[in-house]
Amino acid sequence: MKIGFFYKFLGLVGGTVISFMFSNNSFAEENNEVMADDAVKVCAIPQLYDYLEDLKKVYSLGKIDISYASSSMIYASVINNQMKCDIFLGNDQKFPARYITSGVGDSTGYGNFTKTTLALFSVTSIIDKDCDVLNKDIYNKIIMPNPKYNVSGFAASQIIELYIKKNPKIKNKVIYSDNEYSALSSIVNGYAMLGFLPYNMVVDNKMTKNGSFCLFSDTEYEPINYYYMTFKNSKNIKATNSFRDYLFSDKSRLILKKHGYK
Repeated sequence: MKIGFFYKFLGLVGGTVISFMFSNNSFAEENNEVMADDAVKVCAIPQLYDYLEDLKKVYSLGKIDISYASSSMIYASVINNQMKCDIFLGNDQKFPARYITSGVGDSTGYGNFTKTTLALFSVTSIIDKDCDVLNKDIYNKIIMPNPKYNVSGFAASQIIELYIKKNPKIKNKVIYSDNEYSALSSIVNGYAMLGFLPYNMVVDNKMTKNGSFCLFSDTEYEPINYYYMTFKNSKNIKATNSFRDYLFSDKSRLILKKHGYK
């Protein structure tokens, strides 16, 4: 994650949607009909920024217009006809379900395309590879995204429940942030010594390169999945489906792995 985008995202919380446009090859004619030359409108959560920015460098199947915002902001904008999306990419399963229930989401165009691991991060060097620091009384606060609104926060709450059995004092040290970005900010600025983050926000990140982290087994918490969902009202269905399929390509998988996804 680029530092500049981290601070830009803080503006997203206030209501600004950040959009980027890139294009490569124009669409070809097929069956004597010209395919739609409009860009595929991708609406994605900011966590996917680094992945999508690298993906666009190798994507050559058409034009793409990407808007980044929180899942709740995208949902409100789509439902109120303030944003047009051909495909949604996010990590909270309840939003695709809401789109489908409301009649705008395509239940046949929905699925999981990747996942990441839950990490424990500190700007200090106190974290060992086995995450045993949670059993010690050498930290004052541990922050996590609010589990009511964040998938990684819910996963973190499941880990805390496991460690409370060995160290009941943990319960009084846990504090919540609004989202993953505010959790990272709190750790970097020293408000909390430890914090739970999705691994894709820790790997290849200038803000975390001097700290320490450990990874939890994904058998200990609900998986942090990332989903795609296409919209029924898309006027660019063929190009949208091509982009969706490309998420599973070998090139895409290599980029996902580079940025901390599986």
